[in-house]
Amino acid sequence: MSRRHRRKNTGTQPNMDMSPMIDLVFLLLIFFMIVSQKITYLKDPNVTIPIATHSQVPREVAGRVIINVYADGTVKDVSGTRSLTPGEVTSMVENARAENKNTRLHLRADRSTAHRHVQAVMDASAKGGVSNVIFSTYVTDK
Repeated sequence: MSRRHRRKNTGTQPNMDMSPMIDLVFLLLIFFMIVSQKITYLKDPNVTIPIATHSQVPREVAGRVIINVYADGTVKDVSGTRSLTPGEVTSMVENARAENKNTRLHLRADRSTAHRHVQAVMDASAKGGVSNVIFSTYVTDK
């Protein structure tokens, strides 16, 4: 190597700008936070789900109308903030069915709920055109 092409060792290390990499990491973090919210659904801790020995975990989450039925018979949407009447359940199911023909009712009823309250929600859903019901239960090993 000739003397012209040799570099002098000045003792300093080359600098690398890390700000684009940090920006990219934050963008990826935001993306995955948003996508993970779309995949999962909220579970109300005030609803005690019954236990079943022969239950199965449904594979597909999309196309569900999730309704919570509490022990006192109160019917609420998935957020748990708004009480629903049977007419509102029917219209909610009709709107969801207009968007997706394979809409199903995901019913999260408390284990101590009287059957008449669950039946009222299923009847309202059937009036809206959705008769396929998924009942939430916990899976056991027995």
